[in-house]
Formats: sequence, structure tokens, C-alpha cells
Amino acid sequence: MTVAGDVRRPAPEGLSAGNPRPAARTPGFATYRPGMAAQAPELARRSPGRAALIAAFALALAAATLAGCSISDEPGPVVEETPPPPVVLPRLAGLEPAVQDQVRARHAAVLAIEGDGEASPATLAEAYGELGLVLQAAGFYEAAEHAFLHAQAGAPAAVRWPYYLAHLYQLTGQRGRALERFRRVVELDPSNLPALVWLGEMYLDQGQPAAAEGVYDRALALQPASPAVLAGIGRAALAREDAARAVTYLERALAVDPAATSLHYSLGMAYRDLGRLELAEQYLRQRGGGAPGLPDPLLQESTGLLDSTLAHERRGSRALSAGRHAEAAEAFRAGLALTPDDPTLRHRLGVALSMAGDIRGAIEQFEAALAVAPDLAEAHFSLGELLAENGRYGEAVARYEAAVDIRSNYVDARMALADTLSLAGRLAAAAAEFERVVEADPASDQAWMGRGVALIQLGRHREARDWLDRAQLVHPGHPLLTNLLVRVLAAAPDARARDGERALALANERLRGDTSIETYESLAMAYAEAGRYDEAVTWQQRAIGAAQQAGQAPRVRSLAANLDRYRQGRPSRSPL
Repeated sequence: MTVAGDVRRPAPEGLSAGNPRPAARTPGFATYRPGMAAQAPELARRSPGRAALIAAFALALAAATLAGCSISDEPGPVVEETPPPPVVLPRLAGLEPAVQDQVRARHAAVLAIEGDGEASPATLAEAYGELGLVLQAAGFYEAAEHAFLHAQAGAPAAVRWPYYLAHLYQLTGQRGRALERFRRVVELDPSNLPALVWLGEMYLDQGQPAAAEGVYDRALALQPASPAVLAGIGRAALAREDAARAVTYLERALAVDPAATSLHYSLGMAYRDLGRLELAEQYLRQRGGGAPGLPDPLLQESTGLLDSTLAHERRGSRALSAGRHAEAAEAFRAGLALTPDDPTLRHRLGVALSMAGDIRGAIEQFEAALAVAPDLAEAHFSLGELLAENGRYGEAVARYEAAVDIRSNYVDARMALADTLSLAGRLAAAAAEFERVVEADPASDQAWMGRGVALIQLGRHREARDWLDRAQLVHPGHPLLTNLLVRVLAAAPDARARDGERALALANERLRGDTSIETYESLAMAYAEAGRYDEAVTWQQRAIGAAQQAGQAPRVRSLAANLDRYRQGRPSRSPL
């Protein structure tokens, strides 16, 4: 179950707000059921943590603009100010009175210690650091940075202040500075596991998987059973195109922390690289938003500093990203107690409830959010997801249509609309929506696939062939799209769409070495269309053996029917 996040508020420190949609189901041709939409697969494959960081940056940019902050994305080394710039207290008028009081009290404490000639540098550093924490919690990132720099200058051996600075720089998109601060923390405390994990994440984010793997190996020596460390090694291995090592460590991470469902995407990509498309499909369908567990005492200390709507929302978003759904719901409820008419916060509560399995409660929250803000596209989308998963396709379609009417470039909602139209049997409308998704996002292989399947189901085989030919130009060598094209060329009932020789050449060129049931079956279809029935029988028998090994009895029966055809010297005329 997935629902929409939004980008109207600052993200939690170092993490993405809301819950990004998981990768879509990858269809098995014999039993195709359209699934949910995929987003940015290439980005997630290169660095699976990157998507979360980009989301955090986008949110932080909006928040910093409101707070009057200046954000830099320069990845170069840190240039220290000597002395650090003064901490200028920002305008507090827009904050809740209790939050204003907290910020002013921390600022007054700094001024009092500065005026005390006998106060130690360490005492002043602590006061500056505590001021930085409340300024960051309130969304004043530039002032918080300056306070942390004063704290670090006054206590250069302390780990806390460079650690908090690293997270602040990460939050505001200053990736080079974040990396340098995490390096500094590791220099000060080589056994700091969270800092090692975050440093590895920074290396992955900057496209340095070898450096990341080295850092994670150091962390592994400290904590061999840490799911975050195991996952980091797996993702670094995947980025280095070592799919076998990636599978080993990602599977170990999931065994330790089954709630880390965000790893399913990386596992799916690794299995796809290994040619094990059945397992790849399984994991891609199951991808969720749960991050691997990583106890982080310093970050935990910095939470709960402000009793404000924003602070509660940040705590809830952080818990949601980590898969702690009940904790997230509790935080969002606390925020709503302060601002009960906040539709965005109510939508977030619905997200948490839905992910915790309280579907009725989630629907109530989404409907309540829409009662206050009828144009909240994310709430329409989230409500549509729940309705679709309960088989209420007509109502779900109406919600998705409302979401795309409000925001025409809402690709996730449009993809979900296409999926649900297909599930409802409205194939022509589904095909049109899949095409609109491709126009908006040509990288969406799921939309290419969805329209191809819909056209085949509609009997528009020549159009399906031409569409899948176009897909090959955008996604050359994509195994599932190639499989589908081979099937149309080999088994379409329309003789004008068939080309057996091309089907066989394409299969031999791009699908050899792929051990999936789909590929075995496609090769059998191509050999049969070419009149080479003995070889068609051989490949179909391999498909049946693989299906039996996978325990797919209904699939075995379906495959056996075509096996009989080939033995009788007759080709298949059913691509799916």
C-alpha cells in the first residue's frame, strides 16, 4: 500500500518527507496484472539513497527560501570562517509563541555566557550548540549553521557539533560540506557507526561506490549484524555492477531487518542484472519505504526540542521514513492537536495509518483533509490507492482523475489511473493514459509495458508492434519489453504483425543467457513461428521445468497447452 507525500513543508533532518511511491509491479506476461507506478529507476539504481536526499534538498530549499537562508550546492571542500560569522537572530514573528520563547531563551543564554569573563570556551561552545539545535528545528538553517560553527570552534574535539553540521549540510544540499564533516566525525571517533554509515551514503550519493564500500567495510568490522551497514555494502556493490555481492549483502540486511522494505528495489535490480527475472519481479513489486534500522543517539538527542506543529511533523516524517508507522501517527496526531485544520498534516496522518494497516482510519483522514482542502491532489491520489487495493476501481479512477485534473503533470497519479483503468477492463482508456505517462516521462518502462500489453489485449497487434519498436529505442535491451516484442512478432493472430525471422533474431541477440520462464516461453514461440518445432519443444520444456521449480502449477498447465501445439507442428497465436 502506498500513498502520496507532498513538498509543502521542510523535510526532516537528513531524510525525505512523506513516503515516495515504490517501484511498480513488473508484469509476468501469462498472468499480467497492472501495478503501481515506478519513479526514477536509473537514479535509484545508481545510488538508492540519492532519491531520499534529493527529496530532502527540494523540501529544504523551499523552507530555506521562506526563512531567508542562502543554500549552496557546491560539493567542494569546506572553507572555514575565522572567526565564525556572528549568529544573527532571525525574525521569529511567524513562529508559535512557545517556539519564539525557546529560541530567545537559548540566544539569551549565549549572550550571558559571552558576557561572563570567567566562562570556559567549552561552556560557551555548548550554549552555541544548543542554540543551533533549536534554530535548525525551527527551520532557520543559516543561523543554525553559524551557531554550530561557533560550537565547533570552541570545542574542536567534540563529536556532536561536526555531526550536527554534517546533517545540516546534507539537509540543505551542501553535499561536499556534509561529506567533509562526516569525515571529521570519523577522524574524531573511528568507532562512530552512524557517522560511518552516513559517510558511506555521501560517497554513494557522489558516485564513488568504491570509497563507499571501503567505509562500509570498516563499519562491518564494528557491527557485523547492522542492517544499515549490510545494506550499504549491498548498494555499493550494485553501483559497482557486482550483482552477486549485492544480492548477498542485501539479502542479509533484509534477514536482520525485514521491515527495511526500501531494499526490495535494489534487490530487484540486482536479480535483474543476474538474469533472474522472476525474483526481480517479486522484489520490485514489494518495494516499500522502510529504511534499514540504524540507532543514532546524537540525532535522537536533537528530536523533540520544539513543541510545535512543524517539529511534530518532522518527527512523524522521520519515523515514517524509517518504517515506524505507529510512532509517526502519534507525532502527526500531536501536531494536529495544535493545528487541527492543517490538511497536509492530516494527509500525513492518513499515510501513517494506511501503512500501519488501519485502512478505515486512513480513509477518514484523507476525506477530512479533502473537506478542508478539496484541491489537495495528494489526498485524492492516496484515497484512490486505498480504493483500488480494495477492488473499488470505479471510485479509484474518479480520485485519480481528480488528482490529474488538479495537477496535470502528476505522473504518479496518471500512472495509477492507467493501471486502474486496465484493472477495470477499460483497456482503450488505459492505453491512452499509459501513452500520456510516456509523453511526460519516457523513462517509465512500466508505462511502455502497460500500453503494449493493453494494445495486445485490445487486438491492436500492429500498433502494439510499432509501440514496442519505439520502446526499444528508449530502453534498448530491456528484457521485459524485448520479450513482449518477440511475442508479438512470433504469436500475434494478425499475420501483418508477425515476423518470425525477426522475432528469432531479436530473441537470440538480446535474450540469450536470460533464464526466466518468460524468456524460455518467448524463444519457444519464435522457434515455432520459424517452423523449427523441435527447438520450440525444447525451450517450452525448459519453461515448464522452471515453472515447476518455482511452484507455479497454474502456469505449468498454461505452458503445457502450447507444448502440445508445438509437438503437433502448430505455432502459438496467443502472445500473452
